[in-house]
Amino acid sequence: MLKICVAYEYKGKRLNYLPQEECSLGSVTPVYEELPGFEEDITQCAAFEELPGTVRAYIGRIEELTGVKVSLISVGAERRQTIVR
Repeated sequence: MLKICVAYEYKGKRLNYLPQEECSLGSVTPVYEELPGFEEDITQCAAFEELPGTVRAYIGRIEELTGVKVSLISVGAERRQTIVR
């Protein structure tokens, strides 16, 4: 299971941003959206289309939440293990 923090609970309210009050961070509870994880080895994937569907869905959800297209995806430590979209 993969989790993405999509909001914060603070003083009984749901916020889409971290509160800016001094010392508030200790009172904030993250709100997570859970997505299916994956067990497959993705280190040999060289293109976005080769990634498992759950990984593509996770990246797609991050793009939806941020409004930014993910253009680099690292599937390992080596430079050649970077997918450029």
